[in-house]
Amino acid sequence: MVLHPVLVLDKTYYPVAIFSHKKAFLLELLNKCEVLEHYQNVFLTSPSMKYPAPLTIRIPVLLRHWQTSAPTRRAIFIRDNFTCAYCGKLVKDNEATIDHIIPKSRGGKWSWENLVTCCSECNQKKGGRTPQEAGMKLMFKPKRPSNFQIDLNRWKKRFNQEFLGALSRFGVNWKEKIG
Repeated sequence: MVLHPVLVLDKTYYPVAIFSHKKAFLLELLNKCEVLEHYQNVFLTSPSMKYPAPLTIRIPVLLRHWQTSAPTRRAIFIRDNFTCAYCGKLVKDNEATIDHIIPKSRGGKWSWENLVTCCSECNQKKGGRTPQEAGMKLMFKPKRPSNFQIDLNRWKKRFNQEFLGALSRFGVNWKEKIG
């Protein structure tokens, strides 16, 4: 089954996450959310019923938008769009490596601001040195993304016109957030 994205808003109608339409439907069944919009042509079916899939839901909590989760390998790759921070090469999931800008041997931490996606060639070239010592330059400055930005990057290949319309109706400039 193809999963469709659902925009999740908090109680102030601020976008906070993206769920699958199946997860959103389950929340609707359990009365844990309010469905604001449904997809026009996406349905969940049972042997006897056909239910419209949620497009936008509102959860009855206020989330702290500035808090983010701890970095994971996968989240770093998603944040960096699977692009090497030194040469700009697009790397596959199984070829991507994590590089500490300030090496662990010099006290570098496992933090959003010190970790970047790196191809194996650049990672070997840099070794246990800083980018300046290795004569390499970062193509972008790594920063801590919001959980919503990570969700946007994770789901971007599944965006459809209805979902893009929902994003724009709630003030999300998705190209700017994942660029």
